[in-house]
Amino acid sequence: MLKRINIFPILKFACAAAVVITSLFSLAYPGNQRLATLFTQFLLSLMCLFSGISEFKTNRKTYAIVSFSVSLFAAIAFISTLLLREG
Repeated sequence: MLKRINIFPILKFACAAAVVITSLFSLAYPGNQRLATLFTQFLLSLMCLFSGISEFKTNRKTYAIVSFSVSLFAAIAFISTLLLREG
């Protein structure tokens, strides 16, 4: 029974919920926006990655390629924001 459970949609929705929570945290406390933005970008890239894997497993390759490319873009944005120096 455990082999038949597809974990990627569950991980996708968990990451989506975490993205919403960190976005709301960013709106509620605007002074600490850099840390919340980093977590939001990281979780967004994970969400798109899990979405791409889920779409690839259901043989929707066009949507999988789009999800993978969005995930790559979000990961690059996360890394560039992480390495950006202030000052």
